Amino acid sequence: MIALPFAGDWLDVSTVRMLAVMAPVVVAAGLWLAVTDVRRRGAAVLALLWNLLGLTMINVMAVAVGWWSFGTEGGDMFGLPVDLMIGWAVAWSMLPVLAARWIRPAHSVVALVLLDVYAMPSLTPAVALSSGWWWGEALAVVTCLIPGVVLAEATTRGRFLGLRVVMQMVLFGALLIVAIPSAAMASTDTPWTDVWARIGGPLDIVLVQVAGVVALVAVSAVIEFARHGGTPYPWDPPRRLVTSGPYAYVANPMQLCGTALLLVMAGITGLPALAGAAVAAAAFSSGLAAYVENDALARRFGGEFDGYRRSVRPWWPRWRPTVCGEPARVYLARGCDPCSDLAGWLLDRRPAGLDVRPAEGHREALRRMRYETDVVAVDGVRAFGTALTHLNLVWAVAGWVIATPGIAHVLQVLVDVAGGAPREIARD
Repeated sequence: MIALPFAGDWLDVSTVRMLAVMAPVVVAAGLWLAVTDVRRRGAAVLALLWNLLGLTMINVMAVAVGWWSFGTEGGDMFGLPVDLMIGWAVAWSMLPVLAARWIRPAHSVVALVLLDVYAMPSLTPAVALSSGWWWGEALAVVTCLIPGVVLAEATTRGRFLGLRVVMQMVLFGALLIVAIPSAAMASTDTPWTDVWARIGGPLDIVLVQVAGVVALVAVSAVIEFARHGGTPYPWDPPRRLVTSGPYAYVANPMQLCGTALLLVMAGITGLPALAGAAVAAAAFSSGLAAYVENDALARRFGGEFDGYRRSVRPWWPRWRPTVCGEPARVYLARGCDPCSDLAGWLLDRRPAGLDVRPAEGHREALRRMRYETDVVAVDGVRAFGTALTHLNLVWAVAGWVIATPGIAHVLQVLVDVAGGAPREIARD
């Protein structure tokens, strides 16, 4: 640890705060102007969001356990100086990501860690460190700096789609479920303990279950994006127009689910600010964001997008799914009584955009029920759940829950134990 014993003699708290935020922001602004790659710029913003959220949580923990404290007054949230958090997050995200054109990100990460080791002890009196402060520093590096840079580089290069999707789900899920409610409580000086104390009635139990279903529908929408080669992040979109899954019922399923979750959380927590956040999110999504998104999609997909948007509404789901493109296919064995019964059950309900075919005629030797499109092939319980999404909105919600990774695996084990294990099917 290298300290600057003279720093406190000429740097007061206000000067430290100004330099800590202005220095990285000015450098980041210069790099932003120098880097013309729109995708890299978007990746830098994604890393910034990751670090803003992660560093806030780490610093709340650090203050609570005594790794360090802040000698600042005013301009704080959650007991943390907002300007210092912004400066720290910008330095750990925008700088290494935007500078990657000239400096390898790994080298930038090492340089930033060394700078922190040097600068943190020198920020007195704004920051006061304890002897164990490096535990917090190490935790921040492992959970904020490195993952943020990895996510940004994967996004810029279009690699590791699964990792990008999972990290974005963690990020935006944490923003929705943790950050926004915490900000709402901070705005009204309501501690988490007071909120937890009032939760537990019968209505809350129902609302929690509703929130869980809504969240799983949102996950299904994200999965559809991943199947088409992209993520929900505007600078990392799918290569093809997504019209399947929840998008066959409504044009903005993720925005709709996010707004619904905020309203449900407002009912659970009793915080009117969350209802206000839901209204603001809906207004933004249906206003400026919709204008920009629709214009971009119209330019990318032309008549295909126009035809899709004529058949679905932005916020109000259809009862039956719209059909765009070639129908999906579900394969069920004629020689299996439960399978043939299921095929008849599906056909009786006139599935939209779904062909029910005999498994014996498939090019592969199937051993479970199979659901296929040109972008996905799933078997067993996941195939059944996905097939349900072609019936109507109620069955679709049940299907998205059933087909959710994790839930589907547990259900598949139960089905196998009950006699639905894989079996050989004679091919035609």
